[in-house]
Amino acid sequence: MKASIFFKYILGIALCCFILFPIELFSQLDEEYETTLLLEEEDETDVFNTVFKPVIGIGEGMFTFLGDVKTKTPYNPMQGYWGTKAVISRTIGKSYEFDLYFIFGKFGGTQTGYNEESSVVPVEGNDNVVETYLRNSNNKNFYTDITASGVAFTYNFINAFNRKRPILPYISIGIETIQFRPKTDLTYTDDNGNQLPYHYWSDGTIRNVSESSGQSSVIISRDREYETDARNASGQDYSFFSFGVPVEVGANITVTDRLTLRLGNAFHFAFTDYIDNYSNSTNIIENDHFNYTYASLRLDMFSPAEEIIAVENFKNIKFTVTDNEDQDSDGVDDFNDVCPDTEPGVKVDFRGCPFDEDRDGVPDYKDKQKGTTLEALGVRDNGIRILDMHVISMLYEPEAVKRKDIYNYYEKAGGEAKEYDGIPDKFKHLDENEDGWISPKELQQAINDFFDFKSKLKADDIYELKEFFFHQD
Repeated sequence: MKASIFFKYILGIALCCFILFPIELFSQLDEEYETTLLLEEEDETDVFNTVFKPVIGIGEGMFTFLGDVKTKTPYNPMQGYWGTKAVISRTIGKSYEFDLYFIFGKFGGTQTGYNEESSVVPVEGNDNVVETYLRNSNNKNFYTDITASGVAFTYNFINAFNRKRPILPYISIGIETIQFRPKTDLTYTDDNGNQLPYHYWSDGTIRNVSESSGQSSVIISRDREYETDARNASGQDYSFFSFGVPVEVGANITVTDRLTLRLGNAFHFAFTDYIDNYSNSTNIIENDHFNYTYASLRLDMFSPAEEIIAVENFKNIKFTVTDNEDQDSDGVDDFNDVCPDTEPGVKVDFRGCPFDEDRDGVPDYKDKQKGTTLEALGVRDNGIRILDMHVISMLYEPEAVKRKDIYNYYEKAGGEAKEYDGIPDKFKHLDENEDGWISPKELQQAINDFFDFKSKLKADDIYELKEFFFHQD
């Protein structure tokens, strides 16, 4: 019986997939894409995989139990008991995902009725006589907490459909641990506070006395308290821990670049037949199983926005080009390389550009001053920041000459060189180390103080100081 239900279930899932993802839908999407995109080219290397951070998902769904305790209602994956699923997912390449998940909830079952059984009783002098009688063996119920945690590998069909779709089907298989603890409802509390057993009669009612007692009876209803530990009540010895294999199909629906809606249906094959406290199985197909149909939201909270956009634009949309060469051998083909002619051995990002951690425009391998602050006026070719004193120096003497050519400079300019006997008195306070010589550092400090309004020197004094600086021995 369980095997037939299982195969009907698999057939139903296949029909649902055919209805949810018809070929016409993807053909229509193809036409929309082809109006703006060229053909996509498959790339053996995936340089984008490293930018993805874990994706967190949370969802709600419906548990449906398939086991020895059978209900009279037909199997329906959309009717059952609510359960919650949490997952942390990691992309592996273009088409695969690795999921670490945890599912928890409750489910149960109730079965009522009688079995008609027969026994052979020998009668002296006659052939065997078959006597038929009713036995109250089909009245069963259970209720259990259920948790399942494990890992699953998912294939999302990106390769099969050439590029990522707004609606993308997937299949998944995994391994999990299952924990359960079945309880059963065997007694009720009467008006006097006494715990009394249920008595199931052949007419399908539940009464306060047994059918064979001959006493007057009252029809009662189960209180569904599930007060009794099912394993202890049955005297059986089995573990509340088992393993399982979940097989899942569904679809991912893109909501935004960071948010995805997942609709899934997972059938969990358990390695135990005691989830409902009853066991009649001879193989894994006849064990107790459960189905989980759910919807969840998956959020990529950690990947930088620019990397998500870049991956969406380039990971799944590769233009067909006639030249796939990589002239600078940086791992990014020339067609997509924003920074060609990268030096050998330099690490690059997905655009083919060398990494620039402080974003000062100078790649890290050339940057001699890492972590340039935002207050810097700019940086030189080697990544060293330009200060205001450097700007002043460049503006102050845009065509400086060497000291050995200073005399030629004055001769051509028509000026006369002055003669100095030591440091003029008005400049002696600039000689901080009192070595009788104005050093370049002391000259620069005097100029800075002048422009910062910290000096008593006038503009003419600054020009004279400069003249003295070049004439001193």
